[in-house]
Amino acid sequence: MKRLFSKFPLLGKIKSHCSPKGERVKINLGGKIYIGFTLLVGFAAVNTGNNILYILLSFLLALMGISGLLSRYNLKGLKVSVIPPEEVWCCKETPFGIRLLNRKRLPAFLVEVLEGKLGLKKLFPMVEKTEEGQAVLNFPKRGIYRPTSVVVKSTFPFGLFERSFSIPPPKEEILVFPKPLEFPFSLPPSPPLREQKGEQFLKFVTETGAAVEGVKEYAGEGFRRIHWKAFARLGELYAKEVSDEELLRRVIIDLEKIEGKDLEEKISKATYAILKLKKLGYAVGIKYGDREIPPAAGNEHFK
Repeated sequence: MKRLFSKFPLLGKIKSHCSPKGERVKINLGGKIYIGFTLLVGFAAVNTGNNILYILLSFLLALMGISGLLSRYNLKGLKVSVIPPEEVWCCKETPFGIRLLNRKRLPAFLVEVLEGKLGLKKLFPMVEKTEEGQAVLNFPKRGIYRPTSVVVKSTFPFGLFERSFSIPPPKEEILVFPKPLEFPFSLPPSPPLREQKGEQFLKFVTETGAAVEGVKEYAGEGFRRIHWKAFARLGELYAKEVSDEELLRRVIIDLEKIEGKDLEEKISKATYAILKLKKLGYAVGIKYGDREIPPAAGNEHFK
């Protein structure tokens, strides 16, 4: 299903491990006020020559220097992993795992992990060695999403400055499956009659390698059902008898024949039909125009 749905314009595993390439420092509002106050004290100390003002200025500058050193050490040695779930569905809240590894002796504080395009955001108050958390995301559209750079930032220790570094975007893409849209549809009776094929958009395919339970007189079942060994031995046409279960095990969904106001609604309905048929044990394929994915079973085919 992935091969077909990902080709419709609009989106499985991200794992990003990183170390900072370059750091950025942003002055917060509190930092601007602090710097302004420090400059004011400095001008006053120079103009008045007051020793107390010089001592206060020294204290303010020292505090600013300590803040810079601590904030830089705080982000040192951090390793981030962003791990999406096995399946991501459109319009459904999905938890993404975030693992933060601290490779230095002292813990890191107030570390925030962000990714702009996906809307990923998670704050870790303290990271001693390894901390894991979750960020719940909701994708409004199906398709393939390509993550942008992951940003790791912190306002530790005093909130005056925000220090951050970026992780290069991972190579993996996130495939978001269409939102299943429930609608009623019926399956053909068992055994199926020629004039009763179920819904128009469902095409049931006889398994070419189906187990033969016996032979019967040929009644126009098609060349695939002819028992050629019996024909060679007896000189008359006989048909293979296979179980009803084998006859109905493979099905192809024709996307163009599903009723819907637009392509997106048809895809959502097809997704619901695929999930339902898969749950009932069918090998499901899908057809759209000239493109067709043959029926098969298993999670790998489904993805």
